[in-house]
Amino acid sequence: MSTPTSSHVSGLPRPHSRAQRPSSSSSHGRPSSSLSTPRPVSSASLRPQSRLSTRPSSRVSRPATRHAARLLPLCQSLVTQTTRLSPDNDAENFRIAVDFTLKNLEHAIKGGASTDMTTMDRRFRGRVQKARINNQDALANALNKAYTRVKEYAKDLVDIDEDIKFSHLPDHLQLLLLLSVTPSRSTLAFADTYDDRDSSKKEPPLTWKDILAEEPFEGQHWEGVYGLPAGSTVEGWESRSTDSDSLSPWDELDSPSDDDGDEDRWNRPSDDLSSQSAHTPDTTRSTVRDYTSKSPAVMVEELRAQQYWRDEWRIGIDVNRPFDLGDPSTLGPTALQVLGEKETLSHAGPEHEKYIFERDAVREVLMCLQGRKNFLIYTTTDTFRSVPSPTAPRLLHLTLKAQSSILSAFAEVTTTVCHLRKFAAAIVANVSSAYNPLPSPAHLLSHSIRSRTIEAFSDAVDMQIQHFDSWCVAKEEAICRASAGLGDPLVVSLLNLSKDVRDTFAGTFDVLLNLLHRLVAYISQSHDRRDLAVWKIPNMPTRIPPSAVSALLLDLLLEAVQEQAALGNAQTSDAIMSVLARTAEPTWEMVGEWLLDGMPVQPPWHAADAPNLDEEFFIEDNELQIMDPDFWLDGYVLRGPVTLEENQKTQPAVPAFLESAVIQVLGAGKAVGLLREMGTQVLTKHSEKELLNWGTFTALTAANSTVFRDSEALSRLISEEISTYCLTVAMRLSQVMTEQCGLQRHLSAIHGLFLTTRGDDISNFTDILFAKMDTQQHWTDFHSLNSAFSDIIELSESNWIDASLVRLSYRGNKAALASQTVKAIDGLLVEYAVPFPLTYIFTPNVLQRYCSIFVFLLQIRRAKSVLEQILLRGAVASAALRSELKVFYAMRGKLSWFINTLFNFVTTFVVHSQSIKFGEAVNRAKSLDDLITIHNDHLDMLLRKCFVHSSTSEISKATVSILDMCLHFRNMFTAYAGDTAHDVLRLSSSLRRHKSRRQRRIRKNVIGFSQPGTRFDSDGSSSDTDVDEEGLKEAPETSFSIASSFAQEDLSEQLEKLSSELDSLVRYIRRCTENLSSGTSDAAQAFGILAFTLDDWDS
Repeated sequence: MSTPTSSHVSGLPRPHSRAQRPSSSSSHGRPSSSLSTPRPVSSASLRPQSRLSTRPSSRVSRPATRHAARLLPLCQSLVTQTTRLSPDNDAENFRIAVDFTLKNLEHAIKGGASTDMTTMDRRFRGRVQKARINNQDALANALNKAYTRVKEYAKDLVDIDEDIKFSHLPDHLQLLLLLSVTPSRSTLAFADTYDDRDSSKKEPPLTWKDILAEEPFEGQHWEGVYGLPAGSTVEGWESRSTDSDSLSPWDELDSPSDDDGDEDRWNRPSDDLSSQSAHTPDTTRSTVRDYTSKSPAVMVEELRAQQYWRDEWRIGIDVNRPFDLGDPSTLGPTALQVLGEKETLSHAGPEHEKYIFERDAVREVLMCLQGRKNFLIYTTTDTFRSVPSPTAPRLLHLTLKAQSSILSAFAEVTTTVCHLRKFAAAIVANVSSAYNPLPSPAHLLSHSIRSRTIEAFSDAVDMQIQHFDSWCVAKEEAICRASAGLGDPLVVSLLNLSKDVRDTFAGTFDVLLNLLHRLVAYISQSHDRRDLAVWKIPNMPTRIPPSAVSALLLDLLLEAVQEQAALGNAQTSDAIMSVLARTAEPTWEMVGEWLLDGMPVQPPWHAADAPNLDEEFFIEDNELQIMDPDFWLDGYVLRGPVTLEENQKTQPAVPAFLESAVIQVLGAGKAVGLLREMGTQVLTKHSEKELLNWGTFTALTAANSTVFRDSEALSRLISEEISTYCLTVAMRLSQVMTEQCGLQRHLSAIHGLFLTTRGDDISNFTDILFAKMDTQQHWTDFHSLNSAFSDIIELSESNWIDASLVRLSYRGNKAALASQTVKAIDGLLVEYAVPFPLTYIFTPNVLQRYCSIFVFLLQIRRAKSVLEQILLRGAVASAALRSELKVFYAMRGKLSWFINTLFNFVTTFVVHSQSIKFGEAVNRAKSLDDLITIHNDHLDMLLRKCFVHSSTSEISKATVSILDMCLHFRNMFTAYAGDTAHDVLRLSSSLRRHKSRRQRRIRKNVIGFSQPGTRFDSDGSSSDTDVDEEGLKEAPETSFSIASSFAQEDLSEQLEKLSSELDSLVRYIRRCTENLSSGTSDAAQAFGILAFTLDDWDS
């Protein structure tokens, strides 16, 4: 197509059509190309202007540039010829199409971005490849040749006046591609004749008429057929033949001289197949003479004589012969004739029945077993159940009932195989379809089944069916070869085939179909749906998670393998084992990826792109961040079991053969992922392939075939396969935690702080703290607590802890009562900032439990400090005063004895001994999980021995009551002496009722002891045998209360009451510890030591 030139004079109106400018000189006499023929002048250029030319130009198009104005008439013509649109019939759509075409073609004229020949080569190659994929080889060849011719012709486009320039050839080709549509039938027909369009000499096609007109086996088209060597014909083929043997099976056939009258052997019912055995031909010449002696018509008739499926075919035997006991072929017609005589209206005579040979019936059954069409057994279209056909041909040697019984057995096998075929086809169709993971509105908790394990099971079943089809084909091939005399003699019968099928495959298919029915019952969770079609599993809604479905299928297969092995069906057991091996491949692959690649970890800013675990995998992701202290324990966990409604069966998400190894698998994957996230090499001395050569599950079953019939042996084998790798990875992580993360250093700091093993520094800190409590200063201030601890650590010579990692705060509301009860210290909170990844061991919950032990030890220190402050300065000269002070010091001695006993027990037999055991256990730890378990057990033992555990809450309550007694006794002594340190020279007070006003004011705030309800009887409680077991459940209640009614009570009575309650509490603690010491826990020995020590209380 030629392009009009633009005007070179600015301001002059530009032509709107080609007819308004003179043609160039190059347009005359120039030969047209083969690609573009000169277009004749259209009538549109000669007719007067239409109404379109008189309209405003804005309604048609509005060219913004000179190039657009030049392209406008061409685009209008292109749109009109392509879409049949014009300004007359549809002006609006015509304008839109013109604008669209103008916009897309203008860039080529402007010299803008254009395509090149390389791109066009790639696009045309894609079109050719697409045509070949669509089985359109003729179209692909024609398109390839046409494109090659275009490129060859384009090489001659050097004239600048050519309509199509070589530089614009890619644009023209691009336009053709844009205008192309899907190939139609006419396009395909044109492609078939494309190669012959330009060929002047065509060879006439070879027809059957030409072949039949020639002499048989003469001519070049007979070369290499019917046993002739390649490149040879009948005429003198011996001189041109090679020494190579013929590949045609016809060479081995018998010659006419060997078997006279063999033409009718296919129609002789009494001939045994054993008499049709092949004979070795003497020479190749005899074979050729055999077939050259027969005309094609005779050969065709022989072939037609073997087509037993035709309606007009007859067996060629007299079916009306009398019954002969020596001739089995007379049984069937005779029985039918006798039955017809009895029921003439229901049965016709034997002459109206069609009979076939048994070898042909066997072939029909083999085709039926392969799922192909036959006329002995048919399959219903609704239930896909196979039954014998009522119009099936008869066998001469079988009665109607016998034949129907044999065919029914084959029909059952066909039904089983047909259902398995449809199941496999349904799974493949479901895989190919689009997946919609959203649940249906009717069942929001239900979802359709899309499982890789079921897909693998379907593939394994399909392989068994293919093996069965191959076996049937081999059987049919043996029959055909024996019939042609090419193989060994063969006896063919339906009963023999039935036995072979039953022994070889029937058991396997029955087990697989029964297994699928059980799976459907469990998935649908209904007894009424056991007969549901197994091929509807992909669309079956269920509430069972995919992991449980996969584990259920694998467990059912393993159970079937063990059951068949126990019954002695070794062949069926091996077949089911091969199905199990292929079905377990997806789960086995996921386990391998988990072990080698580790758990998937992504930072928070890439959480959306983080890889997710398969829903079928028995490990699930709780979507915790790696910096979360609970990530190690709760980030990746085993999926929980589900309860199936049928028989209330609990189905775990882990297959049975992986139960013993699942803990190792979980820990190893988490360890590998954490090591990779920390940037540490997973293995240092060995490579991953040396320790874990992860192959397929099928290969593992092939190497250990006998083990796989026992689930426990299989589980042990898998555990042994992965134990070395899992142990090495776990020990590597434990080594990194200990050496690179400073586990021992932080553990020593935590014990020194929370368990107060650094006695000097902790004592200095508590002295400051207790001094503020005694002076009623604001001791709970955040800054004063942390500055005091920091100052103590800085003055310490040993750098056992980093003070910046410790933070003390007070969260309680009893700070003002610190001088009256030790429970005010419960609100003290101590925190220790543990670096990552030690936060997995020292979680916030663990530090909170450590803090409870620290508070308990601090309460003991508080009571001990209070008692140590009660001192006597100088000698007491007055005998009366000495007798008065003996009562206080006797009470102080009892309290000090118990506090010192308790403090020595906790520090020596609890903290020290338990820390030694813990250190030994840490040295034996082989994984991070072991470290966490050992540390949690160590902390739990500390809580029990310190009476902070929930199981020893009553002992803790009694102990706190005694500690509160110490503070109350200090207040009583202060009220009596005016200070905790009594000065004998002052003689500021006495036990008489006369007191000063200051002393009376102090006594108003004294905590008094009272006996609510009943009083403690010291005599009655002196013997432990008088206390029943019910009294051990709850600690005795004390009479502590803040009440002004006790202000006027005599101190001697309060001391007596205090001593009585102390005796009851100590004896209660002793009885409780004696009971605990008789247990079997690890803390029993420590409790026995405390109980033995408390026996000295009464001495």
